[in-house]
Amino acid sequence: MAMLHGKHLQNGSDVLVLVFQNAAKPLNDAIPGVFLNEIGQKQIAEMHERYTWMKFSERVRVADYLFIKDHFSSVYGWYFIDHGKMIHTKLNQELTNFIQQHGYKKVIAFGSSKGGTGALLYGLLNPHITDVFSLVPQIHVADFINTLCQAEKSLFFAEDERFENQVNQFFYSPSLYQIKPDCNLNFYTGLNDIQFNALVQYRYFLQEQGVKSQLFINRGEEKHTRLVNQYTSFIFAVLEDLIRGEKKRTEKTSVQVESGVHLLKQI
Repeated sequence: MAMLHGKHLQNGSDVLVLVFQNAAKPLNDAIPGVFLNEIGQKQIAEMHERYTWMKFSERVRVADYLFIKDHFSSVYGWYFIDHGKMIHTKLNQELTNFIQQHGYKKVIAFGSSKGGTGALLYGLLNPHITDVFSLVPQIHVADFINTLCQAEKSLFFAEDERFENQVNQFFYSPSLYQIKPDCNLNFYTGLNDIQFNALVQYRYFLQEQGVKSQLFINRGEEKHTRLVNQYTSFIFAVLEDLIRGEKKRTEKTSVQVESGVHLLKQI
């Protein structure tokens, strides 16, 4: 059974933006109901039809877009877990097949929160992905799940503590770096994001693997969700520059303070 599902918007471009979906509030709110068998999979599937970042795709039509569903582990699965098992190898192969079948030459992986985690993961895994723009990603996914819904975490881990630990350290797995990732990695986070320190530490790890990345930092007081929805002008600027192969919009909205590190300007 195919795992790659979503909405494909075609504008006749050889540039593709893979839009990995974040966990919208209705899905998060549904977790206790799914755990108690009060909310069925039909309702969850309908929630996954509400794609985010559609406004950007309507404005910037020089690229094609694939909005990817994350309907795994009864609710969602960060694009790599499904109720106690890993699914990234099969999903990655389906992504490769999709990219090759449509002849895309430039592929940008993009998303926020768990969508940022998915964008990062497949940027590391898939050699066809040329650029990544990962917003406030979870690096230690199990830590985030335990913060979000500790009582219902068996929906994701199937009460397997060993698997839970594997998920939490997944981005430090040597297998991800056996072949050095060659994509252009870009991260966006804020000082008050729940995994700001985890992302900073992960970038040090990437450097040790010989993998370069760019980090955009928001110095404001906003936390996780508001770091995204209050700064869409900056996010759209960087994403459009990645699509067009330019830097002028990014340079208007941020300033480089050292190699690989940028601060957002007042927007």
